[in-house]
Amino acid sequence: GKNGGGGKMGKEERETEREKDKLALKAAVQRRHAGVLGLAALVGAYPYDVPSWMPEILVLLAQHVVDPMPIRQTVRKTFGEFWRTHQDTWPMLKERFSENDLNTLT
Repeated sequence: GKNGGGGKMGKEERETEREKDKLALKAAVQRRHAGVLGLAALVGAYPYDVPSWMPEILVLLAQHVVDPMPIRQTVRKTFGEFWRTHQDTWPMLKERFSENDLNTLT
């Protein structure tokens, strides 16, 4: 061919594609982690209360507990802190959650 090493070119192209895929995945994980950190900050801002919007946020966060690191770690840390600060008043606070919310979170 014109560029001399046809077979080698294909391998380099595959490696370049793989690098692009790795970078895209890394960017996607970073973007998702940024969102999860934002939601975690909202939860953390109300350590002894459950505002009306919080159950939905907790359910969203729970969906990311199996995500890659560091997302999974952020979610687990957020829930650990939530349960620690809400355990004393949980019998009253849990009334603010729907049956579905409670099933997702417990």
